[in-house]
Amino acid sequence: MLTRLGRRTFVVAGAASIVTTGRATQAAELLKISGNRGTIDFAIGDSRVFRTTGEFKDWRGTVHVDDDNVPRSTVEVIVRTGSVQMLDSQQTAMLKDSDFFHVEKFPEMTFRSTHVERTGESTLRVDGDVTLRGITRPMKLDVSVTDRRPNAAPGTRYAGFRAKGTIKRSEFGMTKYVDVVGDTVEISIAADAWR
Repeated sequence: MLTRLGRRTFVVAGAASIVTTGRATQAAELLKISGNRGTIDFAIGDSRVFRTTGEFKDWRGTVHVDDDNVPRSTVEVIVRTGSVQMLDSQQTAMLKDSDFFHVEKFPEMTFRSTHVERTGESTLRVDGDVTLRGITRPMKLDVSVTDRRPNAAPGTRYAGFRAKGTIKRSEFGMTKYVDVVGDTVEISIAADAWR
């Protein structure tokens, strides 16, 4: 359940990585990311027996890329918590209730980067804050960027990215079934960014 939240957060982080990869010097620019061109998946549980997976369908964000000064690059993502989806409809409904995402009271989850750092030729680390259920906690994402096209025309793919990270769902007040299913949520993001 929390994994979906985490995945959304990855998406934001992934966008940040796109901003920082590439050797050509270019002016700072603003890119878009969303669920229309990417996925935010999550998984929770340490074993195959108790492992649960899901995703968020409705999310959007912006990535401010500054190739001349990577730490000034930023990522912001908004995820509609009501778009959480599991394979099982009962699990989906459960995640939307007050024990988990409480979508009626907290319809959005956000990720805002606080620091972007290049860790390799095509990799980045994006630190940021995730706000979920009115609670804000830090999160780190490891991002890889592929097929970067700095000269891409408006509306076309600028780059692809993948990001991975983890959060503890108990830190956001989602403690139900922690002792059975687990607390750590693995988040995976795969998306395109465009002008």
